[in-house]
Amino acid sequence: MARPRKFDEAEVKNALRDVFWEHGYDGASYSDIMSATGLNKGSLYASFGDKRALYQHAISDYDREFVSPGVKMLRDDSLSPKARIEGLFSSLVDAAETVKGRWGCLLCNAAIDQAPFDDEVEDTVSASMSRLRKAISHCVKNTPAADKADLIWTSYFGGHVMVKAGYSKAVLKKNKAEILKLL
Repeated sequence: MARPRKFDEAEVKNALRDVFWEHGYDGASYSDIMSATGLNKGSLYASFGDKRALYQHAISDYDREFVSPGVKMLRDDSLSPKARIEGLFSSLVDAAETVKGRWGCLLCNAAIDQAPFDDEVEDTVSASMSRLRKAISHCVKNTPAADKADLIWTSYFGGHVMVKAGYSKAVLKKNKAEILKLL
């Protein structure tokens, strides 16, 4: 009979997400993963699969924790389109001074790091990014920026790259102001 799990699965997935978010796929060693999760290699394999499967869990967790709330907010028609887009870009400004913000966006990192070499990662990243693009399109559909949804979308992900590269809050605030002028 199998022993029952003695760990909090959500906590382990959060730890996996953070290891891969900070270090990338290749930079995340099993030692890093085991230290962050508190699980040994055998337990990780038995519960989640190999390193590639762990990475997929991390990306899925990032989507659930960070992308899905943004999608929900962008689709919330009780808020003005400007307030929703401002909220989206304010998250970049806020991230500029946080440790995790300086790690960039796990989706952006995965798109560059692993998606070109792994169809499953590419599909997961593309689906998540596409959901955000569709939510932005929904948000701006009846505004002067209706035809600028893709520009807003790419500016948002580009903003994550700027945060990772260490751009100041002032630069990010200026970019946010320029995007808001579209509305």
